[in-house]
Amino acid sequence: MRNFALKFLRCKEISQRLKGKVAIIGAGPAGLAAAGSLICDGIEVDVFDMLPEAGGLLIFGIPEFRMPKNSIREGIKELAEKGVSFHLGKKVHDSGVFDVDFGELLEKYDALLIATGAWEPRRLNVEGEDLSGIFHAAPYIVKYYLTKFGYSPASELPRLGSSVAVIGAGLTAVDSALLAVEVGAKEVYLIYRRTRKEAPAGEKELTKLEEKGVKIIELKSPVCFKGEDGKLKQMITIDMKLGPPDKSGRPSPIPIPGSEKVFEVDSVIIATGGLSTPPFKKYANEIKVMEDGRIVVDEKKMTTKTGVFAAGDVESGPSLIGPALKSGLVASESIKEYLRKKLSRI
Repeated sequence: MRNFALKFLRCKEISQRLKGKVAIIGAGPAGLAAAGSLICDGIEVDVFDMLPEAGGLLIFGIPEFRMPKNSIREGIKELAEKGVSFHLGKKVHDSGVFDVDFGELLEKYDALLIATGAWEPRRLNVEGEDLSGIFHAAPYIVKYYLTKFGYSPASELPRLGSSVAVIGAGLTAVDSALLAVEVGAKEVYLIYRRTRKEAPAGEKELTKLEEKGVKIIELKSPVCFKGEDGKLKQMITIDMKLGPPDKSGRPSPIPIPGSEKVFEVDSVIIATGGLSTPPFKKYANEIKVMEDGRIVVDEKKMTTKTGVFAAGDVESGPSLIGPALKSGLVASESIKEYLRKKLSRI
């Protein structure tokens, strides 16, 4: 991955084949891929993102060795040079505190692409999860990179302490464990309810963690967290055994009663995935959303509201970079088709 280069622009020269204005909410891989396709046909593209720099998790969520930041920034710079307008540090929503109103974008633009990702943490829903010292992976990692890149003062990054437990075994969990090592934790545990053979990150990634001193603990799952004065002190786990395959196709983890164990930890990072985060509430009657936050789309990535499209994790749930890029490209082609028909009637 060190020689990885990612280009978002899909052409060398901008044509004027199409007219129209498109707003893209979210400057992650899906949004950037769509912008790089739409701008090539002469469409005006405005990209809105809540972070101070475009790139989403490509910049603020994935380590340098997996995703070199310079190549991402070059790809984004190329989009800007070709005419894509970035509006950064702008949160879009239709309720509560926001910087840009979702409804106003619907009125102002010919088409809208929602590419806001899956930022809401998936909770464990166990006792003590809200204690100080328990963090959800994505928000903590983003905060770490905001600090690292100088957007936030170092004092705002919560300290993990010397003993850290990471819950999960996907790439985000692996990256969380590496982060804990990097910031100076002396003991780092990776707690997983299945075995390393079922780990989404793969056995090689777990072996690399062990080489960094991380202890991989299989077949355990937290059942509660204990604290004093609101601060985490202990994590209680229970042993698991593997049963028949569940809907994921992997063996289902089954708790073994009476097998509880106490871990003395300073902090816990929960890395068990995220939920899709649409930038609206009031428009849920017009734009159908599933219970887990995923926006419903057709094969062309159009939502149940004409002219509004969705791509990436906000419609698929958490996935990988490749599918997110492809999703953004599919959406861009559908938006072009939609604009051809819409503007030809004007």
